[in-house]
Amino acid sequence: MIAVAVIGDPDTAAGFRLAGVKEVYEYGSEEGEDIARVLDKVAREEVAIILVNERFAAEIRTRDKIREINAKKKGVVPIILEIPDKKGPMEKKMDEIGRLIRRAVGVAVK
Repeated sequence: MIAVAVIGDPDTAAGFRLAGVKEVYEYGSEEGEDIARVLDKVAREEVAIILVNERFAAEIRTRDKIREINAKKKGVVPIILEIPDKKGPMEKKMDEIGRLIRRAVGVAVK
């Protein structure tokens, strides 16, 4: 099983490659459709954690794709996390991890 896969911009990708992550997919911001397809492909592989640049997720509206993947999975893997880029975190309307915890546990954890 592959432990971690990263989908991100060139700076994020370089950082994770330096940290030793082998499954790194690097994209520019204009490649939204390719990113959605790669996310779907990586989610079908044996990956425990998928890290996605949150600006990509917002630009291509992958939140629906992430929710679709989370709804289809039987266990807890893959865990899909949105990570900030060098510009910093974005304001979120809905916390996807909180939503997963609420689904698994049955109560909201604050």
